[in-house]
Amino acid sequence: MRPRLRPPSADYEYPAWAHNALGGLSAAIDPGILLGAKTIAATFLDLLTEPALLKQAQDEFAERTGGGVGGTKWVAPLLPKDFQPPTDLRWPEYVQTARGEEWWIPTPAVGSGAGELL
Repeated sequence: MRPRLRPPSADYEYPAWAHNALGGLSAAIDPGILLGAKTIAATFLDLLTEPALLKQAQDEFAERTGGGVGGTKWVAPLLPKDFQPPTDLRWPEYVQTARGEEWWIPTPAVGSGAGELL
């Protein structure tokens, strides 16, 4: 879930930077994160309190995977087991400058694979 600005008309499209800038603005993303957390929690409660719903979900998983983990339709994780996620990448920081509020993206660590030549 990503926050988006409502366009002033149906044929208007904001530039990509506007969408990206909203991705790090907590006032724009926190309501969506909270709603997502409530939805996941409510789903867990439903699965815990409704055995028929849990059985339906388990049956669907088995059908989609061809028998569960390792089944005939199973798609294994695409990343290797030794993959190191770039956990040093932070959200953009919003800073005050002489021009007003701006956002700045911190530089990732060397060797993280972010912005390096392949």
